[in-house]
Amino acid sequence: MTFEDCLNSLFSARGKSSLQEVKNTALKMKLLPLKFKAVHIAGTNGKGTVAGLLADILCKSGFKTGLFTSPHLKSPLERIKTDGADIDKTSFVKAVASVRENQTAELNFFEVLTLAAICYFTEKKVDFAVFECGIGGLLDSTNIITPELSVITSAALDHCSMLGASVEEIAVQKSGIIKPGVPVLCGILPTEAYKIAASTAERLKSVCVKVEKIKNLTQDFYNLKSRFDFEDCSFLTNLMGAAQNQNAALAVKAALILGIDIKTCQKVCACFTMPCRFEVAKLKNGKYFIKDGAHNPAAFKELIKTYKRSPFCGPGDTLVLAASKGHDYKTLCALAESNFKNIILACPDKERNIAPGLLLNCFKKNVKISVLRDISAFNPNDCGGCILAAGSFYLAAALNAGRD
Repeated sequence: MTFEDCLNSLFSARGKSSLQEVKNTALKMKLLPLKFKAVHIAGTNGKGTVAGLLADILCKSGFKTGLFTSPHLKSPLERIKTDGADIDKTSFVKAVASVRENQTAELNFFEVLTLAAICYFTEKKVDFAVFECGIGGLLDSTNIITPELSVITSAALDHCSMLGASVEEIAVQKSGIIKPGVPVLCGILPTEAYKIAASTAERLKSVCVKVEKIKNLTQDFYNLKSRFDFEDCSFLTNLMGAAQNQNAALAVKAALILGIDIKTCQKVCACFTMPCRFEVAKLKNGKYFIKDGAHNPAAFKELIKTYKRSPFCGPGDTLVLAASKGHDYKTLCALAESNFKNIILACPDKERNIAPGLLLNCFKKNVKISVLRDISAFNPNDCGGCILAAGSFYLAAALNAGRD
């Protein structure tokens, strides 16, 4: 099977199996119990940053480290990494084929990739692997694992049709990753969400640790450097915004629980970067183009807070907006309209993003709105003011921020 054939097969996988069938397939493949230590991360927002930074800290501490994340920006190969490197095409095809040959029921795209990641990490004999949940936690295919540590980064309204219409219901889903006797680390959660996580941990006889808030945050937007205090130490990062730096602190706390030295954490934080998280490019006309994958109301609100505190924000700025299917696009549009006068609607991926015409109906027409028909033709120099692109990781990946 070629890599292209493998991808076509994966993208067409529409299985509606249960978590038990995912586990049954893993058992058939002798992937469980895991042959390596794992960390399991759930949360509405922030889990990608926490997972990536924690994996980097573990790797730089001398552990052979696997990382499973989603979504990908350009290729599914990005979802499965060892020591920071994407899985190669040959290994990807081999792992996916092994899963498909052994599946006890028709599995879907994410379920196949979850098992392919475990298969690959087992073959590579990693010491640690960090797993990011796809959606929710309780019923997510990654929840077949028993980790050394569970992490819940945040809890907010998202994927409500699948996870519930209240923060409490969503917190139940996120807390579903807590395992008996396995410690759980919680980010800055709403009070009602933390109570659910803590009570779940108590019932399962698991230690529940709550991360402290960072202190003395300062930000240099032009050089994309932030500094904050945490655990009686100073940390320098390449992340912008209070939420992203709080995510960094959460990854550090997870590393400390796993026995990593705090000085190693400081060194890794200073070098770590995340694509499409307040990613800034200066254009030849002197203006700035910022890309961010913020794709739900909670993330978008945090992004707007960071943007308005930055020196790039101005009254004539332009927002390029896309919306991902399965998310609250109506609230996203309302937030966009209340913060920007110039808005360009886009649909970088017809399978995963909402059509601009549907988005257009959400606006009260108090702003100047246009539709970007051809993503490849976009030139930020043609826009008024500085440009912020948000609402979808696929948009952030598709737009060339450096084009001039």
